[in-house]
Amino acid sequence: MSAMDRRSWPWKKKSSDKPSAEKAATASDTASVPSASAVSRGDQGKLDDYKKPNYVQISVESYSHLTGLEAQVKSYEDQINTLEDEVKELNEELSASHSEMTTKENLVKQHAKVAEEAVSGVKLILFLYIKEKDQLCT
Repeated sequence: MSAMDRRSWPWKKKSSDKPSAEKAATASDTASVPSASAVSRGDQGKLDDYKKPNYVQISVESYSHLTGLEAQVKSYEDQINTLEDEVKELNEELSASHSEMTTKENLVKQHAKVAEEAVSGVKLILFLYIKEKDQLCT
């Protein structure tokens, strides 16, 4: 038998090894719940329900505090919804403004091109005018 086999597992301590506080807690738990040997196999589900209540009893102060917190959470949720709607509207406005800006930039580019062509045309006309004038004068 190895040394590991001779050593007992830490969670399998004998009842004499447990501290007195654990004994008192265990005794109070078993006093309030009927023992498993006293309960028939058909009543085992009832014993489980008894051990695990579906509710917790709290003080009136705690209840009112939690109710206040619940109202505060509802208020914050409403604020979040309002702000999300506002963000959605602002994003739509931003998108529309961006689209409008792009359209205007394209229009400015088009006008600049037309103006450039007009200046080029005027320069050509002046050049031709001066050329004709020089030919007439000579």
